[in-house]
Amino acid sequence: MDTKRQISGAWNFVRALHRRSVEHVFSNAGTDHAPIIEALAAMRASGEPAPEFHVVPHENLAISMAQGYYGVSGKPAVVLVHVTVGTANAICGLMNARRNYVPVILIAGHTPATQEGYVGSRNVPIHWGQDSFDQGGLVREFTKWDYELRAGQNVDALVDRAISIATTEPRGPVYLALPRELLAAADANEPGSVSPTAAPPRPDPAAIERLANALARAARPVIVTSTLGANAAARKSLEVIAERWAIGVVQSWPACVNIASSHPMNLRMHGAQWLADADLIVTVDSAVPWVPVHIKPRRDARVFSLAADPNYSMYPYREFPASELVTGAGFAALPMLAEALAGERYDAAAVAARREAIGTIQAQAADRRAARIEAARRNSPIDAAWIARCLNAVRPPDSVIVNELCLPFDHLELEDGDQFFGETTAGGLGAGLGIGLGAKLADPSRAVISAVGDGSYMFGNPTPALLVARALNIPTLTLIANNNLWYAVRQSTLASYPDGAAAGAEPMPLTSFGPSPSYSGMAEAAGAWAAKVSDPAELEGLMRSAFEQTAAGRSAVLEIVTAPGTR
Repeated sequence: MDTKRQISGAWNFVRALHRRSVEHVFSNAGTDHAPIIEALAAMRASGEPAPEFHVVPHENLAISMAQGYYGVSGKPAVVLVHVTVGTANAICGLMNARRNYVPVILIAGHTPATQEGYVGSRNVPIHWGQDSFDQGGLVREFTKWDYELRAGQNVDALVDRAISIATTEPRGPVYLALPRELLAAADANEPGSVSPTAAPPRPDPAAIERLANALARAARPVIVTSTLGANAAARKSLEVIAERWAIGVVQSWPACVNIASSHPMNLRMHGAQWLADADLIVTVDSAVPWVPVHIKPRRDARVFSLAADPNYSMYPYREFPASELVTGAGFAALPMLAEALAGERYDAAAVAARREAIGTIQAQAADRRAARIEAARRNSPIDAAWIARCLNAVRPPDSVIVNELCLPFDHLELEDGDQFFGETTAGGLGAGLGIGLGAKLADPSRAVISAVGDGSYMFGNPTPALLVARALNIPTLTLIANNNLWYAVRQSTLASYPDGAAAGAEPMPLTSFGPSPSYSGMAEAAGAWAAKVSDPAELEGLMRSAFEQTAAGRSAVLEIVTAPGTR
């Protein structure tokens, strides 16, 4: 007997993942995955190595875990979901991954196409109801590539192509559908080659020279970034350039630590006036460098937009001025810029004056933060700035902080070794718990804090999250800022209709959660250490207790009664 003919498509699929160094597959299985389950059992029995397949009982949690895992490890993870319905549950997280350039490999089964005659043919009623005319159409707008395995094709080659496309700059998620009949059928295809990671696009040296020349001659330059710091080397390059040339750095909707909090040129998120007065603006990996209804640059300001895709073509409508578009990955471009700047002549007095001016802005902002924190010591419900202050005081070094509508970014002190995940421009809430778990799986030695609002906590599938944390022994600390309403929705309404009927309505329609459940009680029932606090004087001590619990291997949930509007 030709034993090679007994190897199934599913077996070769798992082998393809292993050959490309995929270590983790976050799975919520369905009837379409029977051939994969059979292959995994057979491989385990024969001693053949395979990635770890983890049971994650909600797709939103699974795809968020993949993003946290990638953010810490730098390695793409696979998410395995159930046909159309599992794909639908994962789409919110997929949107986040797309906007944040995360190379998630989303793989779904495809409901059987045949009614009989094959091992994988339809055998339950849902195999009719879950069929669709275009399964990939569910995700096409939010992936770089989607495809469905066809008869005779080599699944190894498709997996290779999926991973290669996902990890090529600008990175992003991909989608592959695998029909059950083909997974169950014998597969005689030989494995193909493993593609290397494509080199990042490097900008035109002449464009970098022009940018360096403009920076050297600008009186008030500023750099705006959002996602550059996801690459540690790029962050270091930015810090060196900003310090050497006294260039203020504004973080617009930061998704990561782009520059250390203590850096003398870090304007955090309070550099609006500096940006408005700048004569040269350099946006680096920032899809939304400012919000025009709140701030507009000078009409005569020069704007250089630097990114792997400086047009941000995945955004349907986007209107920001640019004097020059420079195509190149930020982490590849900044070392070139530093080298080009070293050859430029500059006005030392102008640089010194700029350094002093930015120092004054920083000092004033620090005074405002200190005053707010001092007032918050006595405020109940608790000010979110006080949550950040307590977290700064008690968390271990090199922590991972995931922030989803809980903490004011400017009040976090984030230094070398710390890692931060912020909300994406997609605004797909419910990612915070999963990102934290994925980060913890990537590096169990680090403390991981998922700081979420009460709405984000409910969206984040907390019961599955606590189950997965126990099953994989990846305890994290969850901080829940419970203000009992959709504050962002309320503020958006007030901004649009400051004198409207809704402004005087109490409660404002569609913004209140009504009676708040005991989130801490629910977490305790799921096996976590949990507490609820409304007194600011008790918060730091309870945080210390929570960290002791996570260090001992138990997840911790701290529910904090929070004043609306303080994030």
